[in-house]
Amino acid sequence: MNNQDIHIGIVGAGNIGSTIYQLLVSSGDAYKVSIADQVERNWNISEDHYVQLQVTETSQFNEFVSDKTLIINALPFHQNINLYKACRESDVAYFDLSEDDALDKYIASLLTNEEKIPFTMPHCGLAPGMSSIVAYHISKKLETPKNIKIRVGALSQNASNKLRYYTSWSGEGLVNEYIGDCQVVRNGKLEAEQALSGYEKITIKGDEYEAFHTSGGIGSLARTLAQEDFSGNVDYKTLRRVGHHNYVDFLFNDLQLDQSSLTQIFKFCIPKTRKDVVIIFASAGSEESEDDYIYYKEFKPTDINGRYFTAIEYTTAIGVLAMVELYIKEKLPQKGYVKQEDAKWEDAIKTRFGGYYRKEQR
Repeated sequence: MNNQDIHIGIVGAGNIGSTIYQLLVSSGDAYKVSIADQVERNWNISEDHYVQLQVTETSQFNEFVSDKTLIINALPFHQNINLYKACRESDVAYFDLSEDDALDKYIASLLTNEEKIPFTMPHCGLAPGMSSIVAYHISKKLETPKNIKIRVGALSQNASNKLRYYTSWSGEGLVNEYIGDCQVVRNGKLEAEQALSGYEKITIKGDEYEAFHTSGGIGSLARTLAQEDFSGNVDYKTLRRVGHHNYVDFLFNDLQLDQSSLTQIFKFCIPKTRKDVVIIFASAGSEESEDDYIYYKEFKPTDINGRYFTAIEYTTAIGVLAMVELYIKEKLPQKGYVKQEDAKWEDAIKTRFGGYYRKEQR
């Protein structure tokens, strides 16, 4: 594809959508970029690039999508299916950032009925996303991997509350992680664990954290491994400062607050921070050892092309943009459902933004 002929549409102009937009327009890649949302245009988005629409109206999705080369969905997870239907109708390539699996179930129903779908790559970004790709990559270094672990944390650098946590991204998305079922593989079989279960303490680089199951972070990787000749175990857990789990377990399980109430608490009652840190830890082990291969990287806020981004903003944005670049360079299939683990780690870290993830150690 010629970059000048590529028109990228972003739907959702929140923190992550705006970050994706800013990285694209400052990249020098000559793509045409448009971004749409229902809110008024943010000061850092060009008036020429912005389209205001009602995201609850599918007809407006159809109009925005129709002339685009590809769409990046940065909307709240509950809008995924509506936007995807518009992309499918116009045969436009689709990427999203969601951890929610409702769209996967919808796509599975289409594939079961042998219906054609455009290029479709959900679960892009950080976790799921690049963390899934690197975990799959290091597992392939072992002839017979037995234990694959993915541990990812989006944390505040400083927090004085009892949760030991300030929010750095969507409160709505966070609550969605803390409820529902979490896919794991146990002895080669796909199973489900309840969110907030599987509590453990883990020491990484001399620092102690706690980890527990949360939904969506593993993307399609558990299903992929369960369908392969894999007889071991794989799971994804969220990292937090020690002490956090006790309080969220109280809110979610002891009090049994409804999802709406929990979302209000995490959106409005917990301090927000732009001084965050993202930690990715993935390990693959044989029967004799749990950590034959380890990937570890820590991200803090940084300047990219003269703009300041928090760790969660740019780790998420560069994850999806690495996949976009692979698609444009035809290093991914051009049609149909494409999983994160279908991307090669070696290709991903050679992209303009995927290179930020480059670091592996044994």
